[in-house]
Amino acid sequence: MVRQRKRKFQIVLISLAVLIPLSVAALFYWGTPEPPDIELGKARTAIAEAKKVIAPDFIPPAFNEAVILYDSAMHFWKVENERFILKRNYSNARTLAIRAEQLALLSPKIAIQNSEEFLAAINRDIEAIKKDTAQIELLYSRLPLPTTINKKYSTGLMLLKEAEINLEQKNYKTCRIKLETAKSNLSDVARHTSSLLSDYFSNLGTWKRWADQTIRESAQNQSHAIIVDKFAGKCYLYLGGKLKTTFEAELGKNWIGEKRYSGDKATPEGKYRITKKKEGHSTKYHKAMLINYPNDEDKQRFQEAVRNRELPRYAKIGGMIEIHGGGGKGINWTDGCVALENSQMDVLYRQVGVGCPVTIVGSLQPLINVIKGPKP
Repeated sequence: MVRQRKRKFQIVLISLAVLIPLSVAALFYWGTPEPPDIELGKARTAIAEAKKVIAPDFIPPAFNEAVILYDSAMHFWKVENERFILKRNYSNARTLAIRAEQLALLSPKIAIQNSEEFLAAINRDIEAIKKDTAQIELLYSRLPLPTTINKKYSTGLMLLKEAEINLEQKNYKTCRIKLETAKSNLSDVARHTSSLLSDYFSNLGTWKRWADQTIRESAQNQSHAIIVDKFAGKCYLYLGGKLKTTFEAELGKNWIGEKRYSGDKATPEGKYRITKKKEGHSTKYHKAMLINYPNDEDKQRFQEAVRNRELPRYAKIGGMIEIHGGGGKGINWTDGCVALENSQMDVLYRQVGVGCPVTIVGSLQPLINVIKGPKP
């Protein structure tokens, strides 16, 4: 009987020795949370693949967010691994990893769309700047502009060209930066010249009145008259009130606006007359015709400018303004005179004499017509 009890006790012990480890093993197997290794691996792979195909200039926020989510998932994964195995909870890490994978997979599509929109915008901007630049060149290339504006213009053109090169080389960020700077420079040029011309053409009414008076005088006296249109760069010869000949004219370096003082290199505006004809050794410009600048209006305006301290007291009004030869250079280069090619000067010199009216105006056409018309 004692032996039988002892045997049963041994069986129980053996059973417990077997069941307890099995029970513990089962508890760990069924109670231990599964780590998010698969989800983290998928997210890691998706991010790596997206990074290969997305150009650095077009990395979308979704990709950056995917990287952040993956890093957060790894952080929570490491934190949970430091806890007791039965208390680990990988739900946050798994959720973040899944979201990271989704965003990483979506990122290349977003990048392609962004790049297409970016390139379309870049090309639109380049074409718009080229169009604006062409208008600036067409309309304002003859204007005497300050050094700062000329520098902005040349810099803008240079940056525009470099931006196009950067675009071809797929240096998109550099392209955008240079394009924005080019646009800024050329916009400053456009604003300056637009303001300059608007102010200048406010005198159109006076110019047209002078020209009309000169043409009427020519018609009434059946005589010659000269009208110089500075903006057009033309010298018109009238006879009997009708246009007879048109000459190309070159002016002072700072031709726009009235002549204010000696040395400003501006061609005067006003109604004058030829006071002397020169040829041979009496002039260095083939042939020349002196006009009576300054006239009474010029003198009055100069005196008022000195009196109002717009000009220094030591300023001089200047003189020796002529229509002379030596032109044909293709630029405005004189100290304030009107220059014609020698052959054209010969024609004009033969036609007119001392006393012939010479009216110099800024323009005979309104600004809107000048803008729409051909290059002067």
